[in-house]
Amino acid sequence: MKIVNVFCLLPLLALSGCVLSEDLSPPADGKTVKVAVVKPADVDILPMDVIYRSEKCRDKIFTSTGAITSRAGYHLRTVPFNLEKGNDIVSNNISLDGGGQCEWKLSNIRFQFKFSNMAKFGADIKKNIPNDIVFVFDQNSPPRGDGHYEDISGDIVIKKDYYPLVRNDRMIDHAKILRLINKDMLTYRVGNSVSLLFEPNVHSDKVVNVLGPEKFGEDSITTYPDGTQTTNAKGPDPINFEKLKSMK
Repeated sequence: MKIVNVFCLLPLLALSGCVLSEDLSPPADGKTVKVAVVKPADVDILPMDVIYRSEKCRDKIFTSTGAITSRAGYHLRTVPFNLEKGNDIVSNNISLDGGGQCEWKLSNIRFQFKFSNMAKFGADIKKNIPNDIVFVFDQNSPPRGDGHYEDISGDIVIKKDYYPLVRNDRMIDHAKILRLINKDMLTYRVGNSVSLLFEPNVHSDKVVNVLGPEKFGEDSITTYPDGTQTTNAKGPDPINFEKLKSMK
């Protein structure tokens, strides 16, 4: 009887041995990438969403037809930025190799940034919507966007212009909404980089105001810092960033 019991337990032991811990365990001497931001005085830099993927620990998912398939496992970490001494740069180092039994690998990094004081742009503003930037390190889809990216490598410095936009929504939200806008949605595929420096140039004094319609079919009015306006019954006109940049 004892022999039978031992053999009955073997399948259970084999199954339990296949269960892997999904914890991250980056090697102490592993490679890292430094992500740094030159922080504007009136902008908050929010923590990074760092996603690791694993081919070894795959997730089971259902397709639209009800079939079961799998995809690379997913592990999310939230990593804060730290203020560097003696300057206005915030940064942190991110491990490329997440380690652990699942052999996690860095997939992408995304962080957001927004105005620190929305009341500066109007006491009646109700929402403060951030902008963001995404860095992709593998072939998996980024957390947002249409899958298109700009390829970068080496030690990178990214400089972009940003402007405040205040939209007075009079149909849906019935509120004024503040956005930090720029010309492009920033998504980069990174290769062989050990340092990524982002330097947003925020023109807080160049406010774009959009007055939404009260009824469908009415004009939406966009007013630029110099007082010039554009109107469009189909919604706000695309922002003329070249015009904003040329304004003194």
